[in-house]
Amino acid sequence: MESNNRIKAFLDSLSFRDLTIAIEFLVTGYILYFYLGEITAATEQLRQDPSWVSGLLLKVIVISIVTSIAGQLLLSFVSDKDMDKPLDEREKLIALSGCKPAYWVLQVGVCISIFQYSAEAQNWSQALPFELPFAPLHILVIAFLLAELVGYGTQLVKARLGVVYG
Repeated sequence: MESNNRIKAFLDSLSFRDLTIAIEFLVTGYILYFYLGEITAATEQLRQDPSWVSGLLLKVIVISIVTSIAGQLLLSFVSDKDMDKPLDEREKLIALSGCKPAYWVLQVGVCISIFQYSAEAQNWSQALPFELPFAPLHILVIAFLLAELVGYGTQLVKARLGVVYG
């Protein structure tokens, strides 16, 4: 019962924008968890099947779109017209502050994916310490989802701490 009160107090302390970012963070975290769970649970034969990989990517895209739409609809009902208000200067800076670390994560993921693709094309023994068919594709998807998590996480931390610069 006390934990419910703590959760309610935490949610009440969040501004509408922070709540929106927190929901996006949780949804993206779930999608990453789902994606990694599907890859690890699949048999080696499934992982090598291009139609299975395409189906998995389609599932991830559909889950992402459906949860985003559902989240936006839910937020629009509880927002008291907060969604229509423009961002103030502080909120704009916080939104931008999440971009830089997210871009770094995405750039690193793209570079790793390019290296993995080159290693596979050159028939190097193995760039990854494990065998994973379609590894460059999986690395790109994971890098994208991690970049989103880092961006949302940075925005949440900066908004909660009140630190816009630095």
